[in-house]
Amino acid sequence: MTFDQFIKEINKLPETFENRELETFLLAIYKNLDDNKDIYIKEQATLDMILCILKESFTSEPAEFDVDWLNITQTPDPNRMSRIFTAPELKDEFDRTNYAEKFGMEFTKDVLKFQISELHKMRGKQLDDEYRYFGISSETGSLWYNFDPFTNLECGTRCMEDNEDATEKIDWSFIGNLLEDGRVYE
Repeated sequence: MTFDQFIKEINKLPETFENRELETFLLAIYKNLDDNKDIYIKEQATLDMILCILKESFTSEPAEFDVDWLNITQTPDPNRMSRIFTAPELKDEFDRTNYAEKFGMEFTKDVLKFQISELHKMRGKQLDDEYRYFGISSETGSLWYNFDPFTNLECGTRCMEDNEDATEKIDWSFIGNLLEDGRVYE
């Protein structure tokens, strides 16, 4: 599957699935990855596999929320957005360092924990703002623009298409990067 085909499949998700709360969707992704980590870690991630995981997460059982995740106050790579939103001709003028301490599957799981905890903390507060899709800051100061799986995935793929050249080599960090891009891309 090419990245263009992946984008088309993501954009067709509303035709097949009912939208679900983003926190529940992310918990379902987390459960899938955690339950199958021994299988997934032995395989090279592909866009087909990732699409399958995302599709399953619209209907599969979510993981239990872990209250320890509420202690997470920062995204796994706080510099990610600076790195990808930089025009190539300006690449030397910006810090493009990846500050993530983990990579691959562990990076994605850390992104999931961060986003799940953020959404959990915003319940009854920022998530009730009728204008939230224009952008809100969480209690940790992180920006959010997309609050359901459909818009998160669609904006995440659009962000990758507009700003990255890293969509040719796919690894297990792709899911985490997709979700982070979806969180902040308008």
